[in-house]
Amino acid sequence: MNLKALLSHLHIAANTDKDPIITGITSHSKKVEPGYLFFAISGVQADGHQYIQEAFENGAAAVVGEYRETSASGLYFYAKDTKRLLSLAASYFYDEPYKKHKMTGITGTNGKTTTSFLLQHILVSHGISTALFGTVHHFINTKVVKSSHTTPDPVTLQKMLRESNDEAVVMEVSSHGLEQNRIEGITYNQAIFLNLTHDHLDYHGTMESYYQCKAKLFSYIKPKGTAIICSEGSYGKRLIQELSSKNTLQVWTYGKRKTDHFYIEDVGKNYFNLVHETMHVTVPLPLPGDYNALNTTAAIAAALDYGVPIKDSINYLNTFQGIPGRFEELTLYNGTEVIIDYAHTPDGVSQVLEAARNKAGSRPFYHVFGFRGNRDVTKRSEMISISLEYSDETVLTVDDLDGVTTEQLIQETTEAIPVGTHSPTVISDRTEAIFYALRKAPPKSVVIITGKGPENYKEKYQYPSDSDLSTVKLFQSLNKAAL
Repeated sequence: MNLKALLSHLHIAANTDKDPIITGITSHSKKVEPGYLFFAISGVQADGHQYIQEAFENGAAAVVGEYRETSASGLYFYAKDTKRLLSLAASYFYDEPYKKHKMTGITGTNGKTTTSFLLQHILVSHGISTALFGTVHHFINTKVVKSSHTTPDPVTLQKMLRESNDEAVVMEVSSHGLEQNRIEGITYNQAIFLNLTHDHLDYHGTMESYYQCKAKLFSYIKPKGTAIICSEGSYGKRLIQELSSKNTLQVWTYGKRKTDHFYIEDVGKNYFNLVHETMHVTVPLPLPGDYNALNTTAAIAAALDYGVPIKDSINYLNTFQGIPGRFEELTLYNGTEVIIDYAHTPDGVSQVLEAARNKAGSRPFYHVFGFRGNRDVTKRSEMISISLEYSDETVLTVDDLDGVTTEQLIQETTEAIPVGTHSPTVISDRTEAIFYALRKAPPKSVVIITGKGPENYKEKYQYPSDSDLSTVKLFQSLNKAAL
């Protein structure tokens, strides 16, 4: 692809006679190779304009930046909003690969991974080859690809879309991905809104900004595409109202209202009832909790939009194998049930603890969780209160330090414990905290560990394990005789 053609697509004036062939696109100067077009982006951590000369030295054919002038030597073009232009350029460079797929975008504070896995399972079971882009991993052309971000950077995203030969693509779309314009250059056939609750306010500032960011996904749906929205919350109801006034979209709602296009009733431990038009069906519940009945309904509705009959989706759900780190269960030799879950927001923790507490019944119930450094501190006290409400004992620990010291994060955690509540146990070493809870829990009790899910540890701990699941398995092996 020639430079002038690419600049013309981006509506950037090409005031030069030179028209080199562009061999790649990046915003990372160290990734520049000969012939690349480099986009200088002013980020939170660093300003890409400081690395323009390095990009040229590494072989950049040209640079696009937001400063009107640069002292660096080479072809330089001024433009506004280089972050957005990077995404559009990547899409164009890779021949707008979204066009060869049916595209689904899923957003929400909680449940993106669960819903995406459920939908992919239904589609694949129906014979529709389906790629998955998300938090746990990416899945392209039947192969698992490691994931570092829920929504990949735009160049990686467009490259993966180009490489995928799958008929459909199911994507988790994070608020960070939306705010940073990573999905510019993509048009979706359908988009799903799950919920919006307290999270990421360290990044978005207010719930209103957070909502506006999430709602932005629905501006990327193609004309006459489908918006699938949960009505179980004020933000969902608001989005339904805002989108229903637009005749360019098909809006389907789901929830517990009889006015919803898909509404659920009688959620039990293993099944729930679903009503759609004149159809009343019983649906297997792949994961426990009312919230997972909603996630399952979202997947069924999205699959129906793909042409998969509801009764077929129900049959396919019977073979669903679960998701790493989403209500993942392991039973110890003494009958104690251990649950590992990714829940890391007040609403997510409340929902998963309610489901786990119901599962435990009258049995002793322990909860191990922690927080991450340099993240939204306003949700911590609420999450501790929720844990103390549901649990017989709460053990507070560390998720990830992310640039702060253990001492600082533990001090912040301790300060977040609500005044007047019974004090939880605080153990800074995550593996020791898990071992403590598993040792103290009587036989046949329930221990739930939240916050990390399937993620590998970033820190080094007392016991040689790399995840919550491996820590539990290590405890099991070391204490086999005692259990």
